[in-house]
Amino acid sequence: MPRYRVIDPEQNVIYEKEFADDTKAYDWFKTVEVPEDSLGYAMEVDMDGKWTRFEINDGGTNTSPAADEGTGIA
Repeated sequence: MPRYRVIDPEQNVIYEKEFADDTKAYDWFKTVEVPEDSLGYAMEVDMDGKWTRFEINDGGTNTSPAADEGTGIA
């Protein structure tokens, strides 16, 4: 099962978790406790041992669950 992590603007890992697909990971990312309107928080996915950027918090407050195409993991 793919592993996802949330990093802060200083590139520190603040959360890490496994999910079956991108949509569940994206929904989780949007519920992580990040200071309101903070920029630079990101989600990465471990793709065969290499962490790849999946989503970046742009400081908005959108809480509707909807993932982009992402990594294509289903």
